Amino acid sequence: MDENKFREYVDNRYNEAVKWYDSKSIWNKKYYNITQISIIILSSITPVLAILELKWPTTIAASLVAIGTGLIKFMKFEENWLNYRTICETLRKETHLMDAELSDYSRCENKYQLFVDRVESLISRENTLWLTSISTKENKSC
Repeated sequence: MDENKFREYVDNRYNEAVKWYDSKSIWNKKYYNITQISIIILSSITPVLAILELKWPTTIAASLVAIGTGLIKFMKFEENWLNYRTICETLRKETHLMDAELSDYSRCENKYQLFVDRVESLISRENTLWLTSISTKENKSC
């Protein structure tokens, strides 16, 4: 692989993948934190509402806790956040390994080819894990 093709790959595939994983990680972290904080707050005020014998607010607060807990489990906010962040940082690390000629790059003739191969391997592995988790979820519902 020559330098021009490599630069095109980095611009069109690698940088886009890093941006995608970064944005998805940020999104999942945000919604995980919002949902968790909401659950904590609602869980702590529910007993107070019950003591005050406020039936509807108590029922609504308890229902929202159940919904929030279900959403965290179903949407896998924390799991996605950590997986996407791990992939993003691993992809970012790859450029440093190549530039410093560390790991496999120290004994490779075509660093660009190795870089593309390793990046595609990381992305493919993450996609395979995602497909496995989706098919496992579908099998549980049958």
